[in-house]
Amino acid sequence: MLKTMGAVVLAAGALTAASFGPGLAKTAPAPAKPAKPAAPTPTVNDSMTKVMSVDAQTIWDISSKAFNARGDGLVATKLTAEDWKQLGEAGRRMKERATLLATAKRVIVANPNEQILGEDASKGGVKKTWDAANRQQIQALIDARPKLFAQHAWTLVRTGASLEKAAKTHDIKVVYKVSAGLDEVCDGCHKPFWGTDDPPPPPKGPIPLIVGR
Repeated sequence: MLKTMGAVVLAAGALTAASFGPGLAKTAPAPAKPAKPAAPTPTVNDSMTKVMSVDAQTIWDISSKAFNARGDGLVATKLTAEDWKQLGEAGRRMKERATLLATAKRVIVANPNEQILGEDASKGGVKKTWDAANRQQIQALIDARPKLFAQHAWTLVRTGASLEKAAKTHDIKVVYKVSAGLDEVCDGCHKPFWGTDDPPPPPKGPIPLIVGR
């Protein structure tokens, strides 16, 4: 009788362990944390004022002290380890920020609290090439030709990437090429959307003579 009762107790214990044991051993997985919303793409104005113009100036400043005697090339030995480091970081930052702009579904020119250089002088309406531009005009121009804007952004991505690589290998020829061509790369995008550094063409027709007193 006792053996029978013992067997029953053991069997019941086994069934209990089989039914509840695994459930106790395996804790329920913690609920997945909600994914953080993607950070908004920085504005064009923020990118230009805090990344592109700052790093472009770094590139030009470092390059200017490495010119050879003829002024038609750079000398690698004139750059320090810190110079190479700064060039690489400048290239990386430009590449990364330009990638964000190139891949954005829609770029925003400026947030309400940002000031665009020259917009106070804008006359509004349809912007001409040498007119000062406000944010609405620039936004409209980019929205009308987003593929062209992305194309220029990808050009800047490649420029930054080549400089980043050149800084690692101390390729002074690439540094010279980037430094010498950077203004053209920048102005190529500025001209259709914001403005250009190039002076307007001279007026047509004869230039009036100014007769002195």
